[in-house]
Amino acid sequence: MRIYLAVRENLAIFHDFFRTHLLPTQLRHGARLVGRWETEDGRVVAVWEYDDREAYERVQAAVAADPRTRAAQELRRGLPALFSEKDEVFMWSAPSVDELPASVS
Repeated sequence: MRIYLAVRENLAIFHDFFRTHLLPTQLRHGARLVGRWETEDGRVVAVWEYDDREAYERVQAAVAADPRTRAAQELRRGLPALFSEKDEVFMWSAPSVDELPASVS
């Protein structure tokens, strides 16, 4: 999961840049976008799905080496600030409700 603190006045540019220049390269290398959301406090949250951490690392390495990524980075240098903070958290599935221990009464 990646969480960005967006620059609100540039939010449309942020979304367009992602959709046009970043997402296609990520998908081409096997990333699976679960969804992207905006929060009331100006964050953009993107949740990605990978089979495991090794698959994530393979995809990220391939994306970083892709010439389209370098071209997107060059283009981004000419854009206004899109976000002021970025956080990344690696998550895995928690036990389903059926797998949790019965509550103690």
